[in-house]
Amino acid sequence: MVHGAVAQNAYDVMRLGADDLNGTARYVGMGGAMSSLGADITSTATNPAGIALYRKGDAVATFGLHNVKNESLFHGMSCTDRKSSFTVENLGMVFSTRPGGSSVKFVNLAFNYRHSNNFRNSMEIAGSLTDADGNYFSQQYQLHEMYRISEDFQGWEDYYSLDYPWLGLLTSTSGLIGDDGELKYLPTKGALYPQFMNYRSEEKGGVDEVDVTLAANVDDMFYFGVTLTASNVDYTRTSSYTEHCDMYDYYTLQNSFNTNGHGFGMKFGAIMRPMEYSPLKLGVSVHTPTWYNLTDRYSAAMIGDDGTLFDTRDYDGYGDDLYIDYEYTTPWRFNVSGSYTFGKFAALSAEYELVDYTTSKIEYTDGYNMDALNEEIEYNMRSRHILRVGAQFNIDDNIALRCGYNYMTSPYSKSAAKTVFKNFDTSTEYMNLGATNVFTLGAGYAGDLLYFDIAYKLSVQQADFYNYYDSEYVNPAADVDITRQSLIMSMGLRF
Repeated sequence: MVHGAVAQNAYDVMRLGADDLNGTARYVGMGGAMSSLGADITSTATNPAGIALYRKGDAVATFGLHNVKNESLFHGMSCTDRKSSFTVENLGMVFSTRPGGSSVKFVNLAFNYRHSNNFRNSMEIAGSLTDADGNYFSQQYQLHEMYRISEDFQGWEDYYSLDYPWLGLLTSTSGLIGDDGELKYLPTKGALYPQFMNYRSEEKGGVDEVDVTLAANVDDMFYFGVTLTASNVDYTRTSSYTEHCDMYDYYTLQNSFNTNGHGFGMKFGAIMRPMEYSPLKLGVSVHTPTWYNLTDRYSAAMIGDDGTLFDTRDYDGYGDDLYIDYEYTTPWRFNVSGSYTFGKFAALSAEYELVDYTTSKIEYTDGYNMDALNEEIEYNMRSRHILRVGAQFNIDDNIALRCGYNYMTSPYSKSAAKTVFKNFDTSTEYMNLGATNVFTLGAGYAGDLLYFDIAYKLSVQQADFYNYYDSEYVNPAADVDITRQSLIMSMGLRF
Protein backbone atom coordinates (compact mmCIF):
# COMPACT_ATOMS: atom_id res chain seq x y z
CA MET A 1 0.00 0.00 0.00
CA VAL A 2 1.08 3.55 -0.73
CA HIS A 3 0.01 6.01 1.96
CA GLY A 4 -1.49 9.27 0.81
CA ALA A 5 -1.87 8.07 -2.77
CA VAL A 6 -4.59 9.60 -4.91
CA ALA A 7 -6.23 7.26 -7.37
CA GLN A 8 -9.97 6.90 -6.92
CA ASN A 9 -12.51 8.99 -8.80
CA ALA A 10 -16.26 9.54 -8.71
CA TYR A 11 -16.84 7.13 -11.60
CA ASP A 12 -15.23 4.12 -9.95
CA VAL A 13 -16.86 4.55 -6.54
CA MET A 14 -20.26 5.24 -8.12
CA ARG A 15 -20.30 1.71 -9.49
CA LEU A 16 -20.75 0.21 -6.02
CA GLY A 17 -23.89 2.22 -5.35
CA ALA A 18 -25.47 1.51 -8.73
CA ASP A 19 -29.05 0.30 -9.09
CA ASP A 20 -30.03 -2.89 -10.85
CA LEU A 21 -33.27 -4.83 -11.04
CA ASN A 22 -32.55 -8.38 -9.90
CA GLY A 23 -33.91 -11.03 -7.58
CA THR A 24 -36.49 -13.77 -7.98
CA ALA A 25 -38.30 -14.12 -11.32
CA ARG A 26 -41.55 -13.07 -9.64
CA TYR A 27 -39.91 -9.90 -8.34
CA VAL A 28 -38.29 -9.09 -11.70
CA GLY A 29 -41.47 -9.89 -13.64
CA MET A 30 -43.31 -7.23 -11.62
CA GLY A 31 -40.60 -4.65 -12.22
CA GLY A 32 -39.38 -4.90 -8.64
CA ALA A 33 -42.47 -3.04 -7.43
CA MET A 34 -43.09 -5.37 -4.48
CA SER A 35 -42.05 -3.28 -1.48
CA SER A 36 -45.63 -3.20 -0.13
CA LEU A 37 -46.98 -6.42 -1.69
CA GLY A 38 -44.33 -8.51 0.06
CA ALA A 39 -44.28 -12.30 0.48
CA ASP A 40 -41.25 -12.51 -1.86
CA ILE A 41 -37.78 -13.16 -0.53
CA THR A 42 -36.31 -10.29 -2.57
CA SER A 43 -38.18 -8.04 -0.12
CA THR A 44 -35.03 -8.35 1.98
CA ALA A 45 -33.35 -6.01 -0.52
CA THR A 46 -36.07 -3.34 -0.70
CA ASN A 47 -38.54 -3.36 2.21
CA PRO A 48 -37.79 -6.07 4.81
CA ALA A 49 -41.33 -5.76 6.20
CA GLY A 50 -42.42 -7.73 3.13
CA ILE A 51 -41.05 -10.87 4.80
CA ALA A 52 -43.76 -10.49 7.47
CA LEU A 53 -46.40 -11.22 4.78
CA TYR A 54 -45.31 -14.86 4.63
CA ARG A 55 -47.62 -17.40 6.29
CA LYS A 56 -45.55 -20.45 5.31
CA GLY A 57 -41.91 -21.28 4.94
CA ASP A 58 -40.23 -20.78 1.57
CA ALA A 59 -37.09 -22.02 -0.14
CA VAL A 60 -36.18 -20.60 -3.56
CA ALA A 61 -33.31 -20.63 -6.06
CA THR A 62 -33.02 -18.27 -9.03
CA PHE A 63 -30.77 -18.38 -12.09
CA GLY A 64 -30.19 -15.84 -14.82
CA LEU A 65 -28.97 -15.68 -18.42
CA HIS A 66 -27.78 -12.19 -19.38
CA ASN A 67 -26.66 -10.42 -22.53
CA VAL A 68 -25.41 -6.86 -22.84
CA LYS A 69 -24.93 -5.08 -26.18
CA ASN A 70 -23.07 -1.79 -26.58
CA GLU A 71 -23.43 0.19 -29.83
CA SER A 72 -21.19 3.22 -30.21
CA LEU A 73 -20.97 6.02 -32.76
CA PHE A 74 -17.97 8.36 -32.88
CA HIS A 75 -17.43 10.79 -35.76
CA GLY A 76 -19.42 8.61 -38.16
CA MET A 77 -17.89 5.26 -37.21
CA SER A 78 -20.02 2.67 -35.42
CA CYS A 79 -18.97 -0.35 -33.35
CA THR A 80 -21.00 -3.11 -31.71
CA ASP A 81 -19.91 -5.39 -28.90
CA ARG A 82 -21.76 -8.09 -26.93
CA LYS A 83 -21.13 -10.06 -23.77
CA SER A 84 -23.15 -12.90 -22.23
CA SER A 85 -23.07 -14.41 -18.75
CA PHE A 86 -24.81 -16.88 -16.46
CA THR A 87 -25.44 -16.07 -12.80
CA VAL A 88 -26.95 -17.52 -9.67
CA GLU A 89 -29.30 -14.64 -8.88
CA ASN A 90 -30.64 -15.78 -5.55
CA LEU A 91 -30.62 -18.60 -3.00
CA GLY A 92 -32.83 -18.11 0.02
CA MET A 93 -35.06 -19.51 2.72
CA VAL A 94 -37.83 -18.12 4.94
CA PHE A 95 -38.92 -19.70 8.23
CA SER A 96 -42.39 -18.72 9.39
CA THR A 97 -43.69 -19.23 12.94
CA ARG A 98 -46.94 -18.45 14.80
CA PRO A 99 -46.23 -17.21 18.34
CA GLY A 100 -49.87 -17.69 19.42
CA GLY A 101 -51.76 -15.97 22.19
CA SER A 102 -50.80 -12.41 21.22
CA SER A 103 -51.39 -9.72 18.64
CA VAL A 104 -48.25 -10.86 16.83
CA LYS A 105 -49.60 -13.27 14.23
CA PHE A 106 -46.31 -14.32 12.61
CA VAL A 107 -42.62 -13.90 13.31
CA ASN A 108 -40.53 -14.75 10.25
CA LEU A 109 -36.82 -15.19 9.72
CA ALA A 110 -35.24 -15.03 6.24
CA PHE A 111 -31.78 -15.77 4.88
CA ASN A 112 -31.09 -14.70 1.30
CA TYR A 113 -28.09 -14.61 -1.01
CA ARG A 114 -28.48 -12.20 -3.92
CA HIS A 115 -26.23 -11.29 -6.87
CA SER A 116 -27.12 -7.61 -6.68
CA ASN A 117 -24.92 -6.29 -9.50
CA ASN A 118 -23.45 -7.99 -12.54
CA PHE A 119 -20.51 -6.08 -14.06
CA ARG A 120 -19.91 -8.42 -17.01
CA ASN A 121 -19.50 -6.16 -20.05
CA SER A 122 -17.35 -5.32 -23.06
CA MET A 123 -17.23 -2.23 -25.26
CA GLU A 124 -15.39 -0.92 -28.31
CA ILE A 125 -15.25 2.65 -29.61
CA ALA A 126 -13.34 3.84 -32.66
CA GLY A 127 -13.30 6.86 -34.94
CA SER A 128 -11.52 9.86 -36.36
CA LEU A 129 -9.79 12.34 -34.06
CA THR A 130 -10.92 15.26 -36.22
CA ASP A 131 -14.43 16.50 -36.90
CA ALA A 132 -15.94 18.02 -40.05
CA ASP A 133 -14.65 21.48 -39.07
CA GLY A 134 -11.08 20.25 -38.73
CA ASN A 135 -11.03 20.40 -34.92
CA TYR A 136 -8.59 17.96 -33.36
CA PHE A 137 -9.37 15.78 -30.32
CA SER A 138 -6.50 13.66 -29.06
CA GLN A 139 -5.81 12.06 -25.69
CA GLN A 140 -2.25 13.30 -26.03
CA TYR A 141 -3.36 16.72 -24.76
CA GLN A 142 -4.10 15.03 -21.43
CA LEU A 143 -0.81 13.15 -21.61
CA HIS A 144 1.01 16.41 -22.19
CA GLU A 145 -0.59 17.98 -19.12
CA MET A 146 0.59 15.07 -16.98
CA TYR A 147 4.04 15.16 -18.58
CA ARG A 148 4.45 18.81 -17.59
CA ILE A 149 4.10 17.73 -13.95
CA SER A 150 6.61 14.91 -14.44
CA GLU A 151 9.22 16.33 -16.83
CA ASP A 152 11.90 16.70 -14.14
CA PHE A 153 11.71 13.08 -12.99
CA GLN A 154 15.08 11.44 -12.36
CA GLY A 155 14.43 7.81 -13.25
CA TRP A 156 12.30 4.76 -12.66
CA GLU A 157 12.47 5.24 -8.91
CA ASP A 158 10.00 8.09 -9.35
CA TYR A 159 7.31 5.57 -10.20
CA TYR A 160 6.87 5.00 -6.46
CA SER A 161 7.07 8.67 -5.59
CA LEU A 162 3.90 10.61 -4.80
CA ASP A 163 5.30 13.67 -6.59
CA TYR A 164 4.79 12.33 -10.11
CA PRO A 165 1.66 11.01 -11.84
CA TRP A 166 2.18 7.70 -13.59
CA LEU A 167 0.51 8.98 -16.74
CA GLY A 168 3.18 11.66 -17.12
CA LEU A 169 6.00 9.21 -16.46
CA LEU A 170 4.68 6.75 -19.03
CA THR A 171 4.49 9.59 -21.54
CA SER A 172 8.07 10.58 -20.80
CA THR A 173 9.52 7.10 -21.18
CA SER A 174 7.58 5.84 -24.19
CA GLY A 175 9.07 7.98 -26.94
CA LEU A 176 6.15 10.39 -27.21
CA ILE A 177 8.21 13.43 -26.22
CA GLY A 178 10.66 14.96 -28.69
CA ASP A 179 13.97 16.72 -28.01
CA ASP A 180 12.15 20.04 -27.68
CA GLY A 181 10.15 18.72 -24.71
CA GLU A 182 6.89 18.66 -26.66
CA LEU A 183 4.81 15.79 -27.95
CA LYS A 184 6.25 14.67 -31.28
CA TYR A 185 3.21 14.78 -33.50
CA LEU A 186 0.80 17.68 -33.19
CA PRO A 187 -1.42 19.24 -35.88
CA THR A 188 0.91 22.24 -35.98
CA LYS A 189 3.89 20.04 -36.85
CA GLY A 190 2.67 18.75 -40.20
CA ALA A 191 0.52 15.99 -41.60
CA LEU A 192 1.93 13.19 -39.42
CA TYR A 193 -0.12 13.20 -36.23
CA PRO A 194 -2.65 10.86 -34.58
CA GLN A 195 -5.68 10.73 -36.84
CA PHE A 196 -7.68 7.77 -35.55
CA MET A 197 -8.39 6.23 -32.14
CA ASN A 198 -9.57 2.83 -30.95
CA TYR A 199 -10.68 1.98 -27.40
CA ARG A 200 -11.69 -1.39 -26.01
CA SER A 201 -12.59 -2.47 -22.48
CA GLU A 202 -13.53 -5.71 -20.74
CA GLU A 203 -15.30 -5.81 -17.38
CA LYS A 204 -16.22 -8.68 -15.08
CA GLY A 205 -17.24 -9.40 -11.51
CA GLY A 206 -20.15 -8.24 -9.41
CA VAL A 207 -21.55 -7.43 -5.99
CA ASP A 208 -22.89 -10.31 -3.90
CA GLU A 209 -25.07 -9.71 -0.85
CA VAL A 210 -26.28 -11.89 2.02
CA ASP A 211 -29.37 -10.64 3.87
CA VAL A 212 -30.55 -11.76 7.29
CA THR A 213 -34.07 -10.48 7.99
CA LEU A 214 -36.36 -10.58 11.01
CA ALA A 215 -39.98 -9.53 10.42
CA ALA A 216 -43.25 -9.53 12.37
CA ASN A 217 -46.97 -9.39 11.48
CA VAL A 218 -49.08 -7.49 14.02
CA ASP A 219 -52.85 -8.14 13.81
CA ASP A 220 -52.64 -8.53 10.02
CA MET A 221 -52.59 -4.72 9.93
CA PHE A 222 -48.99 -3.71 10.61
CA TYR A 223 -45.86 -5.39 9.33
CA PHE A 224 -42.32 -4.58 10.44
CA GLY A 225 -38.91 -5.82 9.33
CA VAL A 226 -35.20 -5.23 9.69
CA THR A 227 -32.41 -6.59 7.49
CA LEU A 228 -28.68 -6.85 8.10
CA THR A 229 -26.78 -7.02 4.80
CA ALA A 230 -23.20 -8.20 4.23
CA SER A 231 -21.78 -7.31 0.80
CA ASN A 232 -18.81 -8.59 -1.16
CA VAL A 233 -17.32 -6.72 -4.14
CA ASP A 234 -15.12 -8.04 -6.93
CA TYR A 235 -14.69 -5.88 -10.03
CA THR A 236 -12.04 -6.01 -12.75
CA ARG A 237 -11.60 -3.79 -15.80
CA THR A 238 -8.93 -4.01 -18.49
CA SER A 239 -8.74 -1.48 -21.28
CA SER A 240 -6.64 -0.53 -24.26
CA TYR A 241 -6.56 2.88 -25.96
CA THR A 242 -4.63 3.38 -29.22
CA GLU A 243 -4.03 6.43 -31.39
CA HIS A 244 -2.90 5.83 -34.97
CA CYS A 245 -0.76 7.88 -37.34
CA ASP A 246 -1.65 7.06 -40.93
CA MET A 247 -0.99 3.32 -41.19
CA TYR A 248 0.86 2.66 -37.91
CA ASP A 249 0.23 2.96 -34.16
CA TYR A 250 1.54 6.10 -32.53
CA TYR A 251 1.03 4.71 -29.01
CA THR A 252 -1.14 2.31 -27.02
CA LEU A 253 -2.08 2.84 -23.37
CA GLN A 254 -3.16 -0.29 -21.49
CA ASN A 255 -4.83 -0.17 -18.07
CA SER A 256 -5.78 -2.78 -15.50
CA PHE A 257 -7.97 -1.97 -12.51
CA ASN A 258 -9.47 -4.15 -9.79
CA THR A 259 -11.64 -3.43 -6.75
CA ASN A 260 -12.42 -6.00 -4.08
CA GLY A 261 -13.60 -5.84 -0.51
CA HIS A 262 -16.59 -6.14 1.75
CA GLY A 263 -19.19 -4.01 3.48
CA PHE A 264 -22.28 -4.05 5.65
CA GLY A 265 -25.49 -2.06 6.00
CA MET A 266 -29.03 -2.24 7.38
CA LYS A 267 -32.57 -1.78 6.09
CA PHE A 268 -35.67 -0.90 8.10
CA GLY A 269 -39.19 -1.23 6.75
CA ALA A 270 -42.86 -1.04 7.63
CA ILE A 271 -46.10 -1.87 5.80
CA MET A 272 -49.57 -1.01 6.97
CA ARG A 273 -53.16 -1.57 5.91
CA PRO A 274 -54.76 1.81 6.65
CA MET A 275 -58.32 0.40 6.38
CA GLU A 276 -59.18 -2.88 8.04
CA TYR A 277 -61.38 -4.24 5.26
CA SER A 278 -59.43 -2.81 2.34
CA PRO A 279 -56.64 -4.64 0.46
CA LEU A 280 -54.75 -1.34 0.11
CA LYS A 281 -51.26 -1.53 1.62
CA LEU A 282 -48.75 1.30 2.08
CA GLY A 283 -45.06 0.81 2.73
CA VAL A 284 -42.00 2.78 3.70
CA SER A 285 -38.37 1.73 4.09
CA VAL A 286 -35.02 3.31 4.87
CA HIS A 287 -31.64 1.86 3.90
CA THR A 288 -28.59 2.95 5.81
CA PRO A 289 -25.39 3.47 3.82
CA THR A 290 -23.26 0.45 3.07
CA TRP A 291 -19.92 0.91 4.78
CA TYR A 292 -17.26 -0.66 2.58
CA ASN A 293 -13.63 -1.55 3.23
CA LEU A 294 -12.04 -1.82 -0.21
CA THR A 295 -8.76 -2.39 -1.98
CA ASP A 296 -8.00 -1.01 -5.44
CA ARG A 297 -5.21 -2.44 -7.58
CA TYR A 298 -3.64 -0.56 -10.49
CA SER A 299 -1.22 -1.27 -13.28
CA ALA A 300 -0.58 0.40 -16.62
CA ALA A 301 1.60 -0.08 -19.67
CA MET A 302 2.36 2.07 -22.68
CA ILE A 303 3.71 1.02 -26.05
CA GLY A 304 5.46 3.93 -27.76
CA ASP A 305 5.95 4.54 -31.48
CA ASP A 306 9.21 2.56 -31.41
CA GLY A 307 7.38 -0.54 -30.16
CA THR A 308 8.94 -0.53 -26.69
CA LEU A 309 6.61 -1.60 -23.86
CA PHE A 310 6.86 0.19 -20.51
CA ASP A 311 4.95 -1.52 -17.69
CA THR A 312 4.45 0.09 -14.27
CA ARG A 313 4.59 -3.33 -12.62
CA ASP A 314 8.25 -3.58 -13.63
CA TYR A 315 9.22 -0.15 -12.32
CA ASP A 316 6.96 0.78 -9.40
CA GLY A 317 9.23 -0.68 -6.73
CA TYR A 318 6.78 -3.47 -5.90
CA GLY A 319 7.00 -5.83 -8.87
CA ASP A 320 3.24 -6.18 -8.94
CA ASP A 321 0.04 -4.16 -9.17
CA LEU A 322 0.06 -1.23 -6.81
CA TYR A 323 -2.75 -1.42 -4.23
CA ILE A 324 -4.52 1.14 -2.10
CA ASP A 325 -6.85 0.49 0.86
CA TYR A 326 -9.74 2.84 1.62
CA GLU A 327 -13.26 3.11 3.04
CA TYR A 328 -16.32 4.06 1.00
CA THR A 329 -19.77 5.00 2.28
CA THR A 330 -22.73 4.73 -0.10
CA PRO A 331 -25.77 7.05 0.18
CA TRP A 332 -28.89 6.58 2.29
CA ARG A 333 -31.96 5.32 0.42
CA PHE A 334 -35.61 6.17 1.02
CA ASN A 335 -38.53 4.20 -0.42
CA VAL A 336 -42.31 4.70 -0.33
CA SER A 337 -44.73 2.24 -1.90
CA GLY A 338 -48.36 1.26 -2.32
CA SER A 339 -50.29 -1.71 -3.66
CA TYR A 340 -53.84 -2.88 -4.18
CA THR A 341 -55.17 -6.38 -4.79
CA PHE A 342 -58.41 -7.13 -6.58
CA GLY A 343 -59.50 -10.30 -4.84
CA LYS A 344 -57.72 -13.30 -6.29
CA PHE A 345 -57.68 -11.84 -9.78
CA ALA A 346 -55.05 -9.11 -9.94
CA ALA A 347 -52.57 -6.95 -8.03
CA LEU A 348 -51.17 -3.51 -8.86
CA SER A 349 -48.20 -1.90 -7.15
CA ALA A 350 -45.95 1.13 -7.44
CA GLU A 351 -43.06 2.63 -5.54
CA TYR A 352 -40.66 5.55 -5.55
CA GLU A 353 -37.07 5.53 -4.32
CA LEU A 354 -34.65 8.40 -3.73
CA VAL A 355 -30.86 8.04 -3.64
CA ASP A 356 -28.69 11.13 -3.20
CA TYR A 357 -25.30 10.17 -4.64
CA THR A 358 -23.77 13.52 -3.68
CA THR A 359 -23.61 12.24 -0.10
CA SER A 360 -21.22 9.39 -0.96
CA LYS A 361 -17.98 9.63 0.99
CA ILE A 362 -14.52 8.16 0.63
CA GLU A 363 -11.74 8.07 3.21
CA TYR A 364 -8.36 6.39 3.20
CA THR A 365 -7.65 3.99 6.05
CA ASP A 366 -4.49 5.93 6.95
CA GLY A 367 -6.56 9.08 7.58
CA TYR A 368 -5.26 10.93 4.51
CA ASN A 369 -7.42 13.96 3.68
CA MET A 370 -9.82 13.20 0.83
CA ASP A 371 -11.76 16.48 0.76
CA ALA A 372 -10.85 17.13 -2.87
CA LEU A 373 -12.19 13.77 -4.05
CA ASN A 374 -15.36 14.10 -1.98
CA GLU A 375 -15.90 17.53 -3.52
CA GLU A 376 -15.48 15.96 -6.96
CA ILE A 377 -18.12 13.34 -6.09
CA GLU A 378 -20.48 16.07 -4.90
CA TYR A 379 -19.87 18.07 -8.10
CA ASN A 380 -20.23 15.16 -10.54
CA MET A 381 -23.10 13.25 -8.95
CA ARG A 382 -26.72 14.12 -8.21
CA SER A 383 -29.83 12.57 -6.68
CA ARG A 384 -31.31 9.63 -8.53
CA HIS A 385 -35.07 9.15 -8.72
CA ILE A 386 -36.39 5.63 -9.28
CA LEU A 387 -39.97 4.73 -10.21
CA ARG A 388 -41.16 1.12 -10.27
CA VAL A 389 -44.61 -0.13 -11.27
CA GLY A 390 -45.88 -3.66 -11.64
CA ALA A 391 -48.98 -5.78 -12.17
CA GLN A 392 -49.97 -9.42 -11.75
CA PHE A 393 -53.00 -11.09 -13.35
CA ASN A 394 -54.08 -14.50 -12.14
CA ILE A 395 -55.41 -16.68 -14.95
CA ASP A 396 -56.59 -19.31 -12.46
CA ASP A 397 -55.57 -20.61 -9.03
CA ASN A 398 -52.22 -21.81 -10.37
CA ILE A 399 -51.08 -19.57 -13.25
CA ALA A 400 -50.17 -15.86 -13.11
CA LEU A 401 -48.96 -13.36 -15.71
CA ARG A 402 -46.88 -10.31 -14.76
CA CYS A 403 -45.48 -7.11 -16.23
CA GLY A 404 -43.45 -4.19 -14.91
CA TYR A 405 -41.62 -1.00 -15.70
CA ASN A 406 -38.74 0.97 -14.13
CA TYR A 407 -37.54 4.48 -14.82
CA MET A 408 -34.27 5.64 -13.27
CA THR A 409 -32.87 9.12 -13.80
CA SER A 410 -29.17 9.62 -14.47
CA PRO A 411 -26.95 9.71 -11.37
CA TYR A 412 -24.55 12.18 -13.06
CA SER A 413 -24.79 15.95 -13.24
CA LYS A 414 -24.89 17.54 -16.71
CA SER A 415 -21.35 18.89 -16.31
CA ALA A 416 -19.84 15.69 -14.88
CA ALA A 417 -16.26 14.99 -15.97
CA LYS A 418 -13.33 12.91 -14.82
CA THR A 419 -10.82 15.54 -13.77
CA VAL A 420 -8.67 13.81 -11.15
CA PHE A 421 -5.59 12.37 -12.86
CA LYS A 422 -3.04 12.18 -10.07
CA ASN A 423 -0.48 9.66 -8.92
CA PHE A 424 -1.61 6.21 -10.07
CA ASP A 425 -4.77 6.82 -12.10
CA THR A 426 -3.73 6.41 -15.73
CA SER A 427 -7.11 5.97 -17.46
CA THR A 428 -8.40 9.22 -18.91
CA GLU A 429 -11.68 7.94 -20.38
CA TYR A 430 -15.05 8.28 -18.65
CA MET A 431 -18.70 7.71 -19.51
CA ASN A 432 -21.75 9.68 -18.34
CA LEU A 433 -24.75 7.37 -18.14
CA GLY A 434 -28.19 8.70 -19.01
CA ALA A 435 -31.61 7.67 -17.73
CA THR A 436 -32.54 3.98 -17.73
CA ASN A 437 -35.80 2.40 -18.90
CA VAL A 438 -36.53 -1.19 -17.89
CA PHE A 439 -39.41 -3.32 -19.24
CA THR A 440 -40.31 -6.72 -17.79
CA LEU A 441 -42.66 -9.61 -18.51
CA GLY A 442 -43.19 -12.72 -16.41
CA ALA A 443 -45.26 -15.79 -15.72
CA GLY A 444 -45.56 -18.24 -12.88
CA TYR A 445 -47.03 -21.57 -11.86
CA ALA A 446 -47.82 -22.29 -8.20
CA GLY A 447 -48.83 -25.74 -6.98
CA ASP A 448 -49.62 -26.86 -3.45
CA LEU A 449 -45.92 -27.14 -2.60
CA LEU A 450 -43.78 -26.33 -5.62
CA TYR A 451 -43.75 -23.21 -7.78
CA PHE A 452 -41.90 -22.05 -10.87
CA ASP A 453 -41.49 -18.48 -12.20
CA ILE A 454 -39.88 -17.04 -15.30
CA ALA A 455 -39.23 -13.43 -16.30
CA TYR A 456 -37.76 -11.47 -19.18
CA LYS A 457 -36.06 -8.12 -18.61
CA LEU A 458 -35.12 -5.50 -21.22
CA SER A 459 -33.07 -2.49 -20.13
CA VAL A 460 -32.16 0.37 -22.47
CA GLN A 461 -29.86 3.29 -21.68
CA GLN A 462 -27.88 5.94 -23.53
CA ALA A 463 -24.49 7.27 -22.50
CA ASP A 464 -21.80 9.77 -23.55
CA PHE A 465 -18.25 8.41 -23.73
CA TYR A 466 -15.25 10.76 -23.61
CA ASN A 467 -11.70 9.65 -24.35
CA TYR A 468 -10.32 12.44 -22.14
CA TYR A 469 -11.34 15.64 -20.38
CA ASP A 470 -10.47 19.04 -21.89
CA SER A 471 -10.99 21.99 -19.57
CA GLU A 472 -10.63 24.56 -22.37
CA TYR A 473 -12.49 23.06 -25.32
CA VAL A 474 -15.63 21.02 -25.76
CA ASN A 475 -14.48 17.46 -26.36
CA PRO A 476 -17.11 15.64 -28.45
CA ALA A 477 -18.55 12.47 -26.97
CA ALA A 478 -19.12 9.09 -28.56
CA ASP A 479 -22.80 8.14 -28.43
CA VAL A 480 -23.30 4.78 -26.74
CA ASP A 481 -26.54 2.79 -26.69
CA ILE A 482 -26.58 0.09 -23.99
CA THR A 483 -29.11 -2.74 -24.25
CA ARG A 484 -29.32 -5.41 -21.56
CA GLN A 485 -31.52 -8.50 -21.81
CA SER A 486 -32.04 -11.14 -19.10
CA LEU A 487 -33.97 -14.35 -18.75
CA ILE A 488 -34.63 -15.14 -15.08
CA MET A 489 -35.88 -18.49 -13.74
CA SER A 490 -36.89 -19.34 -10.16
CA MET A 491 -37.83 -22.66 -8.57
CA GLY A 492 -39.27 -22.77 -5.08
CA LEU A 493 -40.86 -24.85 -2.35
CA ARG A 494 -43.45 -23.63 0.17
CA PHE A 495 -43.51 -25.57 3.43
